[in-house]
Amino acid sequence: MKSLNPVCKFIGIFLPAILLAFFYRPALNLAVFAVCVAFLFLSRGVNYRHMGLFLIPVALLALGMFATGYQFKSDAYIGAQTGLFTDIAVLNGLQLSSRILAFAGLGMVFVLTTDKLEFVRCLEQQLRLPPKFTYGICAAWGMLPGMRAEYKKTRAAFRARGLHPGAVSPALLLPLLVKSVRWSEALACAMESKGFGESNERTHYYRYPVRAKDILFPVLFCAGTCVALVLW
Repeated sequence: MKSLNPVCKFIGIFLPAILLAFFYRPALNLAVFAVCVAFLFLSRGVNYRHMGLFLIPVALLALGMFATGYQFKSDAYIGAQTGLFTDIAVLNGLQLSSRILAFAGLGMVFVLTTDKLEFVRCLEQQLRLPPKFTYGICAAWGMLPGMRAEYKKTRAAFRARGLHPGAVSPALLLPLLVKSVRWSEALACAMESKGFGESNERTHYYRYPVRAKDILFPVLFCAGTCVALVLW
């Protein structure tokens, strides 16, 4: 999965998600979630710790939605008699909880197997995203570690003077804001010096071509979803 073109992967995941949004098929949703988990286990380089951390809130949310759907089905009595176990209650709960699992599984496949900067670069090369947006997004993403380090330095400086401001205290955030303004000015000068905003054609150091397997993934995944919708 990691070797696929990020834009083709996004299309192959986004379109089935749109199709699933119009149908309430618990069996299909659970099958999609199982396929997504299988993709993650078969993909090289997937961080299983991150995968487990993703699954914890997803499982809790799915369990809560199942309990809600089971408790408040259309023909249930609100009150003590809602604890009756009926097939309609289980089906109603599965319809809600399985949708959570299906959409979460599709999102995990994309997030855990896609490099964010590669995705932004592919948006420029395949979907013609303006270069100034690409450079700005990549630069802003690269600034996040610096902002985190600057925040830690400022907090350590306050502690050295015997002060202990809160995590979101203005005393901590104001120096970070000043630094961010300076970084943004340097970023604007860098973009201007590299000719961003001009109409001339730019070259790319990193090239992400669209191969046959990149096209095959969205075609097969969308076709499989359509066939499953017809059969189920």
